[in-house]
Amino acid sequence: MKRTKIVAGVATVLALGLTATACAGGGSATPAPSASAGGSSAPAAAAGGTLSILSGTATEHWDPQRVYVGVNIEAGNRLFTRTLTTFAPVSKDGEPAKLAADAATDTGTVSADGKEWKFTLKDGIKWEDGKPVTCEDYKYGISRTFAVDVITGGPNYAIQYLDIPKNKDGSSAYAGPYKKTGQDLFDKAVICDGNNITFKMANPAGDFNMALTMTAFGAFRKDKDQGDKSNYAIFSDGPYKLDGEWTANKGGTFVRNDQWDPKTDTIRKAYPDKITWDESLTQETLYERLIANQGDDQNAITFDQAPVTALSNVESGAAGRFSIVASPYTRYLVPNFKSKVMSNDKAREALALATDRSAYVLAAGGDQVVKATNSLINPALPAFPNTPLLAGDKGDPAKAKEALQASGLTLPVKIKVTYRKNDTLDKVFAGLKTGWDAAGFDTELVGIPADQYYGTLQSPDSATKYDAYWAGWGADFPSASTVIPQLLDSRSQISAGGPGQDYGYFDNKEFNAGIDKAYAATGADADKAWGQLDTEVVTKYFGVIPLINDQFVFVHGSNVEGAVVNTTFTGYYDLADVSVKH
Repeated sequence: MKRTKIVAGVATVLALGLTATACAGGGSATPAPSASAGGSSAPAAAAGGTLSILSGTATEHWDPQRVYVGVNIEAGNRLFTRTLTTFAPVSKDGEPAKLAADAATDTGTVSADGKEWKFTLKDGIKWEDGKPVTCEDYKYGISRTFAVDVITGGPNYAIQYLDIPKNKDGSSAYAGPYKKTGQDLFDKAVICDGNNITFKMANPAGDFNMALTMTAFGAFRKDKDQGDKSNYAIFSDGPYKLDGEWTANKGGTFVRNDQWDPKTDTIRKAYPDKITWDESLTQETLYERLIANQGDDQNAITFDQAPVTALSNVESGAAGRFSIVASPYTRYLVPNFKSKVMSNDKAREALALATDRSAYVLAAGGDQVVKATNSLINPALPAFPNTPLLAGDKGDPAKAKEALQASGLTLPVKIKVTYRKNDTLDKVFAGLKTGWDAAGFDTELVGIPADQYYGTLQSPDSATKYDAYWAGWGADFPSASTVIPQLLDSRSQISAGGPGQDYGYFDNKEFNAGIDKAYAATGADADKAWGQLDTEVVTKYFGVIPLINDQFVFVHGSNVEGAVVNTTFTGYYDLADVSVKH
């Protein structure tokens, strides 16, 4: 997922006194998820108290159709956005989660040809003002995804899956609920009949019920829609509602939604009476507080992984209160095909050859859990191709300079490279810049604040401003079909509203044809096809430069119970079972 887009600060296993073990994943030697010192089965918990969420990462979106960051998918679903299906909580860190019914009565019924899915809504689900949540609310929420010029940043699975014709440029013939162009086409693809909702697929889609776990498929009531002004305007059908307003870069407070009926909900225990979310902190500060474990911080958790500066104190200072798990994300660099420099094949090749992944590993925490990679697909997926590095971990500036000289560009070649600004990535990109400049680039680094980062990448105004972007991605559910098409299929991503998740405007007809073939394959053949496409985009087109896979280390306060990392559902502490002693 862009579930996938989180700051990269990780732990060294040796610094924590832990031992990493190998896991199966395309033959990878990447460490497997391990049980945490504090991640065990949730004990019998009492309702009440206040849970504090401490964050060093600003929230970019709470609008369910715009959410596409792992933390906000998980928290949004557990707090105030119920989806038809979701992934159930788990009892131990790293344990696989099962697909479960949420607002629907079951996980759906699919037709024999895989092109029609049917669900029935549970009775008794209400909005925070007491009005019932209807099939039409789900239909309307999904329709917002198609307004790509207004509802930006979120996943486009609805556009990809539903049986709605495409225009010549590959965009959907349905333009969303604001323009209403092609409304009849949408109405034929998503059909409400009382509490029953039917989805018509363009192609067989056996995993559509897993896509529905995304908040982008959540309900949205039409009378509450303010378009892009709804970004932080939370209107709940879950166990919590926003008390007052959400303040960007500061946070907000969630209190119980008295219209939520636990009889309709087998997923969320909703133990705390109140949840405060403070995102005004730095990662260093919040970890100093979590490790010190004083006052209200005893009731706190974080979704930010431990920065390098905190690692040496985690084992001794937070014994029994930390988790270490394999991250489901891959961090990578995206050359921008609309830039005058990176539209040149040899310039992209030179950037790839000059990339010093060892500098990334060192700055991010060490090579015990931060692994250099040349594959976009994460090692946890069976499609992982484990593509060899073109120039080793350190890169080859001399070979890269030869490629850059062959580009016909005048050296040094000026480039602007963006990254999601934080202390760790400041250090990471200072190291990467050294390698790029040694190859003949003149690199200007542009750190963009977290709450603006992906919006900046996805804005049409940025199309020619930058030459390459840092990004992170993890599968939205356990399939490489949620990686390659979501990042590289220009037909479903690029529109007048921007590049979607295809940040570099990669647009290749041959590659898109390969995506269609991979979709048509099944089992091991499909995994092989996705892996081959991964290798092609990395080594043939230089459309993506994979950087690293990492592990996460999280700490929680001593009064927090049931803090378990759900690696299937985003890879963070799962709020479904969390409680606080009081």
